[in-house]
Amino acid sequence: MGRLARFFDLSAKGTSIQIEVLAGVSTFLSLSYIFVVNPAILSQAGMDKSAVLFATIAASALATIAMGLWPNLPFVLAPGMELNAYVAFFVVGSLGFNWRQALGAVFWSGVLFIVLTVAQIRKKVIESIPTRMKAALALSVGVFLFLVALKVAGLLIYDGVRLVGVGGLSSRTALIFYIGLVLVLILERFKVRGSVLITIIIATVLCHYFGLNDNAEQPTRISRNMLADLGGLDLRVIIQPRMLSVILILFLIDFYGSIAKFIGLSQNTSLVVDGELPHLKDALLIDGAATVLGSTLGTSSIIVYVESAVGIGAGGRTGLTAITCGILMLGCFALTSLFGLVPIVATTGALAFVGIKLCPSLKELRTYSPVDLIALILMPLAVIVTFAIDRAMLIGFGVYAFADLIKLRKLNPYMVGSMILLAIGAYLQMR
Repeated sequence: MGRLARFFDLSAKGTSIQIEVLAGVSTFLSLSYIFVVNPAILSQAGMDKSAVLFATIAASALATIAMGLWPNLPFVLAPGMELNAYVAFFVVGSLGFNWRQALGAVFWSGVLFIVLTVAQIRKKVIESIPTRMKAALALSVGVFLFLVALKVAGLLIYDGVRLVGVGGLSSRTALIFYIGLVLVLILERFKVRGSVLITIIIATVLCHYFGLNDNAEQPTRISRNMLADLGGLDLRVIIQPRMLSVILILFLIDFYGSIAKFIGLSQNTSLVVDGELPHLKDALLIDGAATVLGSTLGTSSIIVYVESAVGIGAGGRTGLTAITCGILMLGCFALTSLFGLVPIVATTGALAFVGIKLCPSLKELRTYSPVDLIALILMPLAVIVTFAIDRAMLIGFGVYAFADLIKLRKLNPYMVGSMILLAIGAYLQMR
């Protein structure tokens, strides 16, 4: 125990082994729903649920344990719900790529993440994104998740990326959505740990009761199929022009999202030393490498989870928190036979809730300038109209670039470069 305390420098961080372990368990309870949701979402892209489950557990656990051992930070990583939805419902469902090509795009986004982190270009790129635009992007992703939930629940009907109508508001799938969303909001209000997972379990029971167990015919279990998609990604997508904007979006959401979470979750805590988070570059390298690893194993982008805040709020200050959570993730292999029992509609309440969590608070909105508010309105609208996050980013860059031109300010070349790439990508996707 003494060696463990010294290795993680617990005394200097003002924590203990007990606090760190409890923080790790708390974090795990708050994000364990991803082992149910990720296979359900990516199976919509034609992937084997058993293989996705293996990749989700393995990549999440290895990346989270690495985060604890190397930079000694309490952050955990797993497949991002906003990115797996983007891959399944847009890259595959709307653009028509297959899942192998989609994972190839995820791989190259991770490589780009690593290259820019090592080359220190990350500083310039980060500085080019207006602070309020990051919040608008988070809101846009949240709206996208909410739309996905409504689509899966049958409340909205899409023809590709075009919204064509409203579905049955009183259908059984709609009822599952309503119950799931209300339940998770109530549990969160009373700060019940594992509220999202509890909601999914209850929604699953209701789905079986109502006969909505379409995804439960073949329960996911440990089998040879768990390795079926290992190394199945198509790396040749890097030479396909239509995929370049997808790679850029995957990279931008992961890269900027990670920066925001690392900095935002550590503020006003003892994690920050002299105004900075120690070993941030190392943490970013793990994030990028995790995405590369995850795509190779068979899952979408691995990101830093905002649920890390649960462990940090419980007193977790070192990598021991992350390692505890990572070990518990590995233990999920023993529960794989239960995960296949969850129909995708049972996850809609959780998807919508995560989308709501990405919305800025009213207190924060009062500090926004007119330009910030315009971006905050137009970017989510772009998502609603186009069912695409990259269009929202293009609109956001355009709003702030136009504002700079009006005020005769010098345009940031990194912002202009990103805007040009997004515009080219949008044009290529419409061809």
